[in-house]
Formats: sequence, structure tokens, C-alpha cells
Amino acid sequence: MSKTKHIQIKKIIYIYFGLLIVFSFFGKSYGKVAQQDYFFEVQFGNLIVGKAEVSLINDEKKILVKAKTKTAGFLNTFFEYQGELSSWSIKNREAWKPHKFSTNGFFKNKNRFSELSWDKDNSVSYKINPVLDLKEVYDVDQSSLKNVMDPLTSIINVIENIKNTKTCDQSFKIFDGRRRYDLKIKSLGKENLKNDRPKSFSGNATICGVKMIPIGGHRLNSKWKPKEDKFRDFKIYFGKTSSGLLFPVRVNLERWFGTVVVRLINKNI
Repeated sequence: MSKTKHIQIKKIIYIYFGLLIVFSFFGKSYGKVAQQDYFFEVQFGNLIVGKAEVSLINDEKKILVKAKTKTAGFLNTFFEYQGELSSWSIKNREAWKPHKFSTNGFFKNKNRFSELSWDKDNSVSYKINPVLDLKEVYDVDQSSLKNVMDPLTSIINVIENIKNTKTCDQSFKIFDGRRRYDLKIKSLGKENLKNDRPKSFSGNATICGVKMIPIGGHRLNSKWKPKEDKFRDFKIYFGKTSSGLLFPVRVNLERWFGTVVVRLINKNI
């Protein structure tokens, strides 16, 4: 495998499994506690390179999420990866607030974790292992952590906004323990999706464009040029599943090394 291809695959693991986690957990069956299980596939080119299993427990006041992700197919031969995530968001009036967020991943025989918690004043405390390598990434300025939320809670709020106003337009200050960035989301209309892979979603979907503006924790040397990003480079499709849930059903991400697609998969078909 060429050096360029190695770099491409490593980019998928470090970035796009994170995106899979961020955009894969949001159903709704308020009024009673319910557990829901979801399955996603990650495609790079013509190959399935990753899978995720997600369990969600929610009621009117909280949403709990547990997820497991792993590489699949030929990717396991070169860059096997496994990860787990846990999140707890709490309803505060009309908005969702972060309470706890954690990630734990294993890659190239090394483990890394992040644990975050928010107090009643929305101040965040956290611990990570290993610490940031400032020879590789920018530092995270502590002054930038005021009123931040985890990526899951931000997307839950986007779904609430779509339900209430029919638009995606919002912005958030995001911190996941290692990266601090601003997330900007914009409505891009609607589309009737076709099930272009077996068992994938088909039907009407709301399209939300995403931009990520790095603040800290991003790599010192990267081909990513966020100022050149367009909302259409990173699209999330929200559709209603057969059970009536408003849910992320597809994510399309265009980058310099190729296209990554994340799809909700119906295992019952």
C-alpha cells in the first residue's frame, strides 16, 4: 500500500469515525423511556471500511447514548480501530444541555480516552489520556471553553430546531476533550434519497450543510483549509424512519483525499 493511501486511510479513522459518532444517535419517542438500537456503515470509495452499533435511551428530560465503532474489511489489515462513546444530555426548557460525555478508543496498540462533565452553571471539567502532543496539534486555550457543549448535544439541538422551525440554521461552540471548534450549520433544502446501498434509507430528507472552524486541538500540519470549506462539502441528511423518528440517515463528506459516506442501515429488511 502506498504512503499516500496510508495517509488517506489514517485520515478516515481519525476524522470520520468521529463524524460517524457525532451524527448517529438521535431518535425520539418522548413520553416514556425507550431504548432504540441503530446500525451504520462507513463507505470510502466503493468499499465499506467501518461499522457502528448505537444504543439510545431517552425520555422527555434526558438522552443517554452508548456506541461502539470498528473498522471493517481490508482496513482491518492495516489500521484496525475500535472505539466506544457514552453521552448524557439533559433538557433545559426548550434546549438540550450537555451533562456528561466520554470517548475511549484503541488504535495501533494504544488507548486514548476523554471524559467531560458539566456543572449546573454549564462550566466544563475534563481529563484526557494521553495529553495533547503540542508538537503535533495546537493547544486548547482554557479561555475558549466558556459555554461549550459536546458534539452530540449540539446535533440534538439541531434536530429540535428542524422539528420546531423546519430549518437547520444554528451555531455552537464544541469541545470533545481534545478538539475545540465552532460548528456552523445551514439549511440546504430537501432531497428525495434513493437507497443506493442495500438496506439503506430511501425517502424525503432535510439537508443540513456543516462547517467546522478549528479553535484548538487541530493538527499543526494539515492539508485541510477550513476557510475554503463550503457548506455543501459536508452534508447531513435528516429523514423519518419507518417508525416516524426524525433521524440522521446519511452523511456525505468531501475532502481532498476522497468522499466518505455514512449510512443508516435497516437490519430488519
